[in-house]
Amino acid sequence: MLGNLPHELAIATGLVAGTVVIHLIGLEGLMRLTDLYLRRFLSAWVHVDRLLVPLGIVLGLFVVHGAEIWLYALFFLGMGILPDLEAALYFSTSAYSTLGEAGAFLPDEWRVLGVLEGINGMLLLGWSTAFLFQVLGHLMESEGDHPLPKGAIARSSARAPRRKSARVKPKS
Repeated sequence: MLGNLPHELAIATGLVAGTVVIHLIGLEGLMRLTDLYLRRFLSAWVHVDRLLVPLGIVLGLFVVHGAEIWLYALFFLGMGILPDLEAALYFSTSAYSTLGEAGAFLPDEWRVLGVLEGINGMLLLGWSTAFLFQVLGHLMESEGDHPLPKGAIARSSARAPRRKSARVKPKS
């Protein structure tokens, strides 16, 4: 019997969409702040920048994930699913991070939402990890350090020139 499941899945879809929007806005904001730092505040000591830029991005990612966790927690609290803010934040953080240890439990009719928050959190944490490595790899790589041409498959009209392939043509 489906019971509350269609309603629960519809709400989960809305919350997932909300966290994706928060994530997109957050990552764009981090890119802009990093660009601002690099254009206006770059220090004379590369070691300071190699500390401050990754630290700023990681702290920014904590803020983005915190906002996403709060979205779920406020939903749980607002719907009366969990008794207080501390329980809602603890449950939401535990589910989002896929830790799985929750002192608070969702009622049976909402437990699928808790599991879906875990899947959502895992995907967004993975996205943040990819973002962090992509940005830092780009910033720490000197021109010509990488064997592949930058932008070779970009959608922009200013694509990097393709290197000639060493492929062997099949014999006819």
